[in-house]
Amino acid sequence: MALEDIPRLGCGRSIDRIWATIARPPTAHEEHCEQCQTARTRLQRLGEATRSLRESDLHDPALKPRPGIENAIMDVARAEVRRGSSILLRSADNGTTEISEQALSSLIRVAAAAIPGVYSRRCRIDIRSATASLAGEDHPSGTTGTDANDGPRLIVNLWVAAAQGIVIPRTMEALRQEISNALPAGVGIGAGTVNITVEDLYDV
Repeated sequence: MALEDIPRLGCGRSIDRIWATIARPPTAHEEHCEQCQTARTRLQRLGEATRSLRESDLHDPALKPRPGIENAIMDVARAEVRRGSSILLRSADNGTTEISEQALSSLIRVAAAAIPGVYSRRCRIDIRSATASLAGEDHPSGTTGTDANDGPRLIVNLWVAAAQGIVIPRTMEALRQEISNALPAGVGIGAGTVNITVEDLYDV
């Protein structure tokens, strides 16, 4: 199965696809997806700024853009949109430590890629303080989780596709352990809860 390395939001939508249809009305998915709405807003602002700059440059030869400026702008736009919201890891008198949700998602996807027979799809991450009560915390239907009580707790929700023929419970437990090991090693904070949902099967 060939997998494409295309910049995507956490919901799975391609940033390039949103940009290509930015002049059209939002789709039914985009109307209800917060991540797509945020991406569209940022890209619309980028488009307006680019048009304004282009109009200004038309009347000033000295400001003629260099070749490749559009590609450079799009590279920055993709990086900014993908970065998404920041998650506060620690706060101290001398400042705070934050990490983007996109960076955490990338770390989780790398961990998932290490498990044969698993293809990661969407990923959503939340954080709770260590003092937050764990009582009454529910896991989504069809998911399981693990908890850790030291420090801030990341709540990882990962949707995956699994290869046909694998033992899903055992493989998902291996994936959960891989994520639980990767997060402390990568960013110094544990995954308090890892919810994994197998939403599809694919042929190897």
